[in-house]
Amino acid sequence: MAYNGLLVCCLAFSMGPVLGQGSRPVMAADSSSSALNGAELRMLNALIDRFKPVSAVQQIWVGAFEQAAIKSLGLKARVDSLERLEMDESDLLVQVGALQQKVKEVKQERNAFLSDFLSPVQQMSLDSILSPPAPSIQHFGFHDRMKCMVCKDPAGLAVPPGSPVPTLKQK
Repeated sequence: MAYNGLLVCCLAFSMGPVLGQGSRPVMAADSSSSALNGAELRMLNALIDRFKPVSAVQQIWVGAFEQAAIKSLGLKARVDSLERLEMDESDLLVQVGALQQKVKEVKQERNAFLSDFLSPVQQMSLDSILSPPAPSIQHFGFHDRMKCMVCKDPAGLAVPPGSPVPTLKQK
């Protein structure tokens, strides 16, 4: 496990004051003092709301998220510096690809660390949250299916007279 030595660091790093929004506790401090971006902070809060861990585990999760965010920021900074260098395009693509793979590995390690604190049933639920299944119909590629008139209601489309109404409808 990559985070074995991180346990003590997580507790020390996340023991700061707890800020709250309404009645819901938000363990990670405001975004200006945290390494977490908005999406990571929302994911952390959603996982805490969903699984309701005890406070010690919650603090460990916050520390794990923050440490993973710090590592990811460092790797992304290396990608930015590589992209500014004058180097061959193929070498750049290889190096950037390797760094992007490391960012994915950091997130996978973080998720595996979080799942160690959950029961097997909760682990299955976590897996479905972190890696949802791909949509079954890809008629326009990846897009917002809630705003797509074909996915939502094909009959509601304004089609020219004489044209057939699309029949692709998600169930």
